[in-house]
Amino acid sequence: MTTTSTLTRTTTITKPEDWDKRVTGLLARLEPYLQKQPGFVSHTLTKEGAGGAMTQTTTWATPDDCTNYIRGGAAAMAATWIDGFLPTAPYPNGNWVRETVTA
Repeated sequence: MTTTSTLTRTTTITKPEDWDKRVTGLLARLEPYLQKQPGFVSHTLTKEGAGGAMTQTTTWATPDDCTNYIRGGAAAMAATWIDGFLPTAPYPNGNWVRETVTA
C-alpha cells in the first residue's frame, strides 16, 4: 500500500525558460536527496498553466515512510531548496497545500 503526498503552490516563476532552467538545477539537488530517504518510490514536479502554479507529487512505500519524511525534517530541507529555486508567490497566492493519500 503506497502513500502519495501532493504539494501544490504558486511560484513567482512564470516564464517557461526560467522554469526549465530552475527545475533542472532543483532536480539535480533534490532527486539524490529523495532517493536516500527510507521508503522513497517516485517524484514528479509539474508546472500547471502559465501563472506559476505547480504540483509536486512524491510517492512513498508506506504511510509511515511518508510521515517520517514530512515530520522528521527531510521535507523541510526539500522545501527550502524548492523555495530557493522556485520562490513562493506573495500572500495570498503562495500558500503551500499538501494532500496525502494512501492507496
